[in-house]
Order: sequence, then C-alpha cells, then structure tokens
Amino acid sequence: MALAVLTLVMAGANNAGNSAGTIAGSRILSYEKGIVIFVAGLALGALLEGDKLTGAIQGGAVKGTFGTISVEIVLFIALMTIAIATLAKLPLPISQAIFGASIGCGLFLGLPLNIGFIVLVIASWGGAPFVAAFISLVITKLLKRKPVKGLDATVVLFGLLTLGAGFYTAYTFGANTLGLFIGIIEGSLGWPVSITLTVVATGLGALLLGQRVTKTVGEGIASLSPPLAFASQLGGALTVHIFTQGGIPVSISESITGGIVGSGLGRGVSAVSRQTILRLVALSVATPTLSVAAAWMLQALL
Repeated sequence: MALAVLTLVMAGANNAGNSAGTIAGSRILSYEKGIVIFVAGLALGALLEGDKLTGAIQGGAVKGTFGTISVEIVLFIALMTIAIATLAKLPLPISQAIFGASIGCGLFLGLPLNIGFIVLVIASWGGAPFVAAFISLVITKLLKRKPVKGLDATVVLFGLLTLGAGFYTAYTFGANTLGLFIGIIEGSLGWPVSITLTVVATGLGALLLGQRVTKTVGEGIASLSPPLAFASQLGGALTVHIFTQGGIPVSISESITGGIVGSGLGRGVSAVSRQTILRLVALSVATPTLSVAAAWMLQALL
C-alpha cells in the first residue's frame, strides 16, 4: 500500500505538466490553478473510463496474473524511474515504465505473452506523438485561417478553450494511464479502494510537487500563445482518448509533447526547443527498455 501511494504521488507530480503546463506556459492561469484543473480532470477520467485499461497488462499483454512480489517490483521500478525524471524536470512516459516492468516480470515467471498485443502497443507508442503532432498542426493552420477579431476577444476565447483542453487532457490521463495503474493493484485491493487511492494520491502529488515539470512542459518545449496552447492540448488529448477506446496504453507525455511540437511547427521550426525534444525522445526509448531489464533482474533476485 505504501509503495503504491508513493508511486502515485510521484506520478501526479511528474504528469501534472501535461495538463497544467500549456495552461501556465501560455499565461492563462497560474501553475497552482492549472494543477487544480488537472486533478479534477484525472479524477473524472479514472472514474468514467479507467476500466478500459485495467486489463491491458494482466490478461492483455501477459496471459496470467501477478503475485504480490511481482506487483511490488512493477511499482518500485515505476517509482524509481518517475523520481529520476521528476528530478530532471522531464515528463516521464509512466505507462511505458509500468508496461515494460510488467513484461519483464512476465518473462522471468514464464507467463505466456500476447505478442500481437505487445507489438501493437509498441507501435502505438511510436505513432501516437506523430498523430498528435499532425492533429495539432492541422488545428493551428485552421485557426490561422479564421482569426478572432480583436485582441481582447482572442485572449478570452482561447483562454476558455485552453482551460477546457487542459481539463480534457487530464481526463484522458485518468482514463488511460491511471486505468493502467489501477489494473496492477486492484487484484489485491479491489476496484473501489484502488480507484480511490489512485485518484487521491495522484492528485496530492500534483498539488504538492507538480510545478517543476509543469514549467518544463509549458516553457521548455515551445513558446506558447493561447491559440497554440489550445491546439497542442487538444491534439494530444484526442490522440490519447482514441487509443483509450481500444484499451491501448499510450504515453500522455509523448502525445502532449507531439501536440506541442505540431502547434509550434505551425509558427516555424524555430518555435520548438530541439534540445528538450531530443531529451524527451531519449527518455521514451530508455524507459521501457530499462524497465524490462530491471524487472527481470529484480524478479530473479527476489
């Protein structure tokens, strides 16, 4: 229980920027108010659609169930990778850490693996950022064709739209990533306790520790105006929500990053921080790979 709480607190701290980052980066609201919107959205997403991802690992990628030791290994690896990424002020693809660690445990235990589904998930990881970038770029181009007349009207309209998109992003995080997490722990805790624990602990982490990564997402990737903030949020959130309907865990961090890149490209390549993008790409490749190896070794030791 304590390990699950710590992992969820760090998950909230690391992923708060995916929703609050563009809101704060575009100067619509403060970091603190953006994080409050994030907490409200993730709670609703986990409650309404979290069950679509609970079977993605046990019964999905792995044809079997984990014992207590394997669950603790998955949580421990997720916690360590999240902690490292948070200290580095980078949004971690937590779903990849959980999925990779679970595959590592399954390999050591000799549990049958659903190779087709695993390949589909990996392909989705690679495709989701590009889908989000494309959607956000299209939205940005459309917004340029029909600009809002008047500076005040533009600020008000896109301020409201970005707040809604930020809430929607948090909703998809709750439905997809937190649903995946609930699927790991509900076997021992049950659904009511699991979802309550997940929402409360993740929200607490976002409120207390989320500002560091929020700044990286909001300011380190692209210089966002309200229209671009809206386009990036909506493109990333729509992408994650589409995959959620198929029960496929994808990284909200990578999708939002793709959305920000797409909207930033609408202003020109110079609007995008290449260094930050390269660091995020490297992290997304290293996270599942190292998680598989670490889980296999820890399972062997224990």
